[in-house]
Amino acid sequence: MIASLPMYWREENADLWRAFWAHAQTAHPGLPDPTPPDQIPEPWTDHWLREDLILSATCSLPFRSVLKDRVTYVGTLGHSVTDQPGYYLSKVIRRPDVTHPVTLAYSEPLSHSGWAVTRNHPALAEVTRTLETGSHAASLAAVVEGSADVAMIDAITWRILERFDPNAARVTVGGESTASPGHALITAKGNDPAPLRAAMDLACRTFRAEDPQKMGGPLSFHVLDETLYHALPIPPAPGA
Repeated sequence: MIASLPMYWREENADLWRAFWAHAQTAHPGLPDPTPPDQIPEPWTDHWLREDLILSATCSLPFRSVLKDRVTYVGTLGHSVTDQPGYYLSKVIRRPDVTHPVTLAYSEPLSHSGWAVTRNHPALAEVTRTLETGSHAASLAAVVEGSADVAMIDAITWRILERFDPNAARVTVGGESTASPGHALITAKGNDPAPLRAAMDLACRTFRAEDPQKMGGPLSFHVLDETLYHALPIPPAPGA
């Protein structure tokens, strides 16, 4: 079996995620140690579709597109970034000197928080060009370095970048997306989600990080109505 929590795991907070995972393993002794993100081969969709996947976290957009009906929904980790449990949103970031952004940096076409939320956002009305960067941190760097004017970054990731990435202090935050269901915890198609839900719920209630902002905020576990994800539109690919 394999497992991972790749979405908010960085070198600087890996010890906290491992500590959280240990609480989950106490509740569910069959859970293997998590695979760090840098050891997950590209594309991550292959990892998420493995028959031996016991638990992982995926972005909302692949969950409702390439993974739809091919994995089992377990639940959603909350980080207290909105008033709606288990929801998140994206922040609009730009250089302080940019008033009319033309070039948008986005992490990847399958990113809900970096690409899907940019569609028809009023702060991006003048954008005519896009730049794929590969990650939110790289989008931040592109804005700082001038190869892009603006980006939208997952608010949970933004908290982590504010803590660890010096580039965060060199941009202005102005505006945000509407809230939507957060990253989905999934298991392989056909697996029983009940014991995994119990383990995640217990881990979130017993684990306490001294500085939860390093992980994007204090953790909570929620089982959302899965149709809330699938009700969100699938955006066209960049350039389409």
